[in-house]
Amino acid sequence: MLFIWGFVGRIVLHEYHNFETIMVSVFLASMLLPIGLSLTITMSMIVLSDIYLGYFGNSKIIFFTYTGFLMISIITSKIKSRMSGGFAAATVYKFTGTGIIFAAIYDTWTNFGVFWLSYEHTLDNLILVYVLGIPFMIYHLLSNIVTFTLIGFPVYQILAKDSPLIEVNEEAENIKV
Repeated sequence: MLFIWGFVGRIVLHEYHNFETIMVSVFLASMLLPIGLSLTITMSMIVLSDIYLGYFGNSKIIFFTYTGFLMISIITSKIKSRMSGGFAAATVYKFTGTGIIFAAIYDTWTNFGVFWLSYEHTLDNLILVYVLGIPFMIYHLLSNIVTFTLIGFPVYQILAKDSPLIEVNEEAENIKV
């Protein structure tokens, strides 16, 4: 389900740059599944949607986009015990805040990739790339606020309770996979 959500969402929302479902799908896969499976789903969503959209092999930035999503997956797998929670405002805030932070991490990394691959390596050009990236980052932040809050939180609440891969240790309040 998470693969389909990320893959189809990326294709359907292709015309709306930086409004995407892949990041929330990567986040949810990493929250709900063992790390190996979540990394497989992450790479499958990105590679197969890139093949479908004609990007695979045709983009210089592909290394930075792929590793950016892998970073999100790995970070999520490390913090997921602190992210879990019931149907409460505090958990919604955690999901929304995480979406904001992940957009900032991902956009900082991929903007650095644009600088590294396309510009002469000067401080002025580095600053220029980040300034030019501000409108895209704002749109990405808004996208993540919406998707992490309105999709990520409810889907997590539904799947975390029913997932055979997750065992909740109530004494320690940690998720064990």
